[in-house]
Amino acid sequence: MNQSDNSSNILVMEAFEHVHPDHCDKYEAAALFIDNLVKESEPGMLVHALTKMNKSPELVTYRWLEVFSDSNALRTHLDNPAVIEHVAKLNSGILAAPTELVLYTSWSDEEKNDWRRKLNSTKLTFAPVIAGFYLKR
Repeated sequence: MNQSDNSSNILVMEAFEHVHPDHCDKYEAAALFIDNLVKESEPGMLVHALTKMNKSPELVTYRWLEVFSDSNALRTHLDNPAVIEHVAKLNSGILAAPTELVLYTSWSDEEKNDWRRKLNSTKLTFAPVIAGFYLKR
């Protein structure tokens, strides 16, 4: 999967958000709101889909599936003022645990380390892809 220019490759991110069960209504309302803002402000976001993954009396886990046209689209998403405000709102009592990010990329170890540094306060992992490909846009 090594390619000389990975910056123009499509990439996928899963964001797992863990919500207090009594805050699911607030969380889902916030999710609908940010979904519309992202759709209007981020042309590089190809897929933005929220699903409920797991529910227990203590915790409800949601997953955002996000497909980006390239690494610049990911950067735009993470730097989007609406997304920054949304994350701050979630972190002020709606979330029960830190958000976990999983990236599916064809990046080199150096590129991965650069993103680890950029997202140093985030639980970030890279999916251990065994086989696959990433289309260039």
